[in-house]
Amino acid sequence: MAPIQKKNKIIKKRNKEPVVEEVKEEVSEDLEPTKEEEEAEISDNEDMDEAEIKEEEDDDDMETEAFEDPEQKQKKTGVVYFSMIPPKYNVVRIREYFEKSCPGQIGRIFLARNKHTKNPQNKYSEGWMELKKKKIAKAIAGQIDNTPIGGKNKDPVSSMLWNIRYLSGFKWVHLMEQLQYEKEVEKRRMNVEVAQARRIAAHFEEQIEKGKHLRKLEAKVKASGGKWDAFQRDVEQKKTIRVTKERSKQVNTESSELMNMIFK
Repeated sequence: MAPIQKKNKIIKKRNKEPVVEEVKEEVSEDLEPTKEEEEAEISDNEDMDEAEIKEEEDDDDMETEAFEDPEQKQKKTGVVYFSMIPPKYNVVRIREYFEKSCPGQIGRIFLARNKHTKNPQNKYSEGWMELKKKKIAKAIAGQIDNTPIGGKNKDPVSSMLWNIRYLSGFKWVHLMEQLQYEKEVEKRRMNVEVAQARRIAAHFEEQIEKGKHLRKLEAKVKASGGKWDAFQRDVEQKKTIRVTKERSKQVNTESSELMNMIFK
């Protein structure tokens, strides 16, 4: 039975071979491209190459911007100073206000808190704003300085004037260094005050404990029938010096004689 099965398998394989060849011939005939299709493919490939070249150029530009030297970027920037922050104004509102005149050029903004008032409307006293170019910073300081803030007529801020100055040679790093220095000074001052307060409190507690101890000793001595001398400070009192001023001798003049005659 075994050899009969092998023969059947061989027969099946021989029958399949011509069928496969016919199918391949049909597929090859269908897949033959026409001239129009070849031209369309060539144009598509050229467009794809141009698009890839543009994308590579854009990527190179982005890389150059991303890896630009931070020192060179910092040299191009300018900083303006606000000596007065209008009421109800914060970082977001100031950014929106100046984005209208120079869009995309506003950098970092820092506003200093007003320590002399608790009014939430006058929350900030002064501020600094960084711009990406010095020319724009100078133009803003020159054009907007001493001009009304504007807005709705009902708003009291609309009649107030901006007070802006361009800080020549001043960079954002200098501001951060100054703020860091002020924080360190304030921190040290607070540490000194806290240490002094702790010393005073420790000395006060020590004196209270001494007083309690002396009262207990006094109670023990009196209970045993002894004598307890009250505590007296060993401080020598300085002698008072009395200075007697000599009265000036009265000079007899005509006016003095007249006064004596009147008040006798």
